[in-house]
Amino acid sequence: METVSRNPDKAAQRGVYPPSFCRWRLLLAVMAVTQISVLLIGVGTLREFSLVWLGMVTLYAQALALMTALGVCVSGAWLGRLSARGAWLGSWVVAVLVALAVSYSAGIIGTVLGVGPGRQNFEMFLWQSVLAVALVSVALLRYLFIRAQWRAQVLAQSEARVQALQATIRPHFLFNSLNTIASLIPEEPISAERAIEDLADLFRGSMRRADSLISLSEELDLARRYLQMEQRRLGDRLIVEWRVSALPEGASVLPLILQPLLENAVAHGIQTRTEGGELKVYGRAEKDNIVITISNPLGPDDHDSSGHGIALANIRERLELAFGPAASLITHQNDKQFFAVLSLPYVENTDN
Repeated sequence: METVSRNPDKAAQRGVYPPSFCRWRLLLAVMAVTQISVLLIGVGTLREFSLVWLGMVTLYAQALALMTALGVCVSGAWLGRLSARGAWLGSWVVAVLVALAVSYSAGIIGTVLGVGPGRQNFEMFLWQSVLAVALVSVALLRYLFIRAQWRAQVLAQSEARVQALQATIRPHFLFNSLNTIASLIPEEPISAERAIEDLADLFRGSMRRADSLISLSEELDLARRYLQMEQRRLGDRLIVEWRVSALPEGASVLPLILQPLLENAVAHGIQTRTEGGELKVYGRAEKDNIVITISNPLGPDDHDSSGHGIALANIRERLELAFGPAASLITHQNDKQFFAVLSLPYVENTDN
């Protein structure tokens, strides 16, 4: 999956820039486009087409394409100082200049070794190579530009949708929190004061951009504050077990991605049971992902996952908008327990 910008507003102000040609996936794409171009040239010149011709032309074309892509890669820092339009044009100019230099060198060396175009065909060989790179690079950069514009538009639309999704979560959360504080004020004013402080921290976290990332440790701290607030309200009916020491400390996650899951677990698995129950939160690292599982007992009338409301759908949509298919939220249950399994790609926390 490609990394998306966490700040579409700034990206829009700076314009749409070319992707980095230092990435191996883009280099593979360059090689694929080059090979298709070679095959098309071979089909267009059937008289010269043979396995020997195909092998020699493929070897030269791939070397020329990779050297050109690496030239654009090395020029990335300089291109980044230009305007967006200048960066695209500069990428094409760099590609053409590198192709000219590589073709000239290959023609000279090949001629000296007796396997090149020779003096008579040297100029034609040079201009054919440069023209081919110029045309193919124009087509490839045009495709990448359209794709980058499309992604920028999708991100801008996604930001509005994510904010709308967050807005549907906050009122419900605020209502439950205020009820908790109100129930504590008459008999436990000190606990009520601490609950207000926890609520302030939680809402400070919810004020963040919905598609920005925070450290996993900060998200877990917010989750603990929420459950502490619920424990003040439910007392011994709510037992919480944390097993998250195996999670990587340097990971980043979306803000308040756990709180709606915990709220559902409390509302449907603990609050509806006279005896309460145990809520478990455990996490682990799994290859390039972090996996967090929340389990709770089923309530007396909660024998299907539909009772967990709109929050699950909202979380899934947030994950889709932020990470695409790399993230998921899977729910399942047995006769006694309901499980929510959250899987996120490991993203290094850069705030520290």
